[in-house]
Amino acid sequence: MWNYRVVRKKNTYIDPTNKKERVDYTYAIHEAYYDENGHVGAITQDPVEPFGENVEELRHSWVMMAEAFGQPIIDYGNIPEPGYDRKRDPIGSVLDERLKEFEAGNEKGIPWDHVKRELEKKWGPFDEEGYRKQVDEERLEKEKIHSEAFIGKPTLKELIKKIYSDYQEYIQRDRDESPWKYSAKDA
Repeated sequence: MWNYRVVRKKNTYIDPTNKKERVDYTYAIHEAYYDENGHVGAITQDPVEPFGENVEELRHSWVMMAEAFGQPIIDYGNIPEPGYDRKRDPIGSVLDERLKEFEAGNEKGIPWDHVKRELEKKWGPFDEEGYRKQVDEERLEKEKIHSEAFIGKPTLKELIKKIYSDYQEYIQRDRDESPWKYSAKDA
């Protein structure tokens, strides 16, 4: 599981005016990754920014980042958190195995050409141009919906309420379509 979290980073430096060591802190949004017990095992090295492949995904990214302010602050230098169990982190254990294979020179994988041939046998040739056209049509449709639903809201409060409502509808659809992405406690 992952989400966005506020991360506090301690910065130590020498003050050029009096040559004394100084400490200050910066705060930013990072992605945080958890083990099965809910302990943070890793965060992104650098802060992240809202991002989406279309305007709808950008809005949802922004809301997910805003939710980080409702969580305790994480110390950058205290990751992994005490209690983190790498063996109980599905991603961590898979990464450990891949790293061992890589370091031993036994990295295993299936060549892309083989994967592509198998996919084309099953699904037919991939129409890259058609796919790009479909993605662009979806992007334009989402921009149209965005313009109609969000542009011109008279107050920031109404705009945020509409954005959050839209995000909640998206999460419910996503839970219905992809329940495997959510832990039992998120249901």
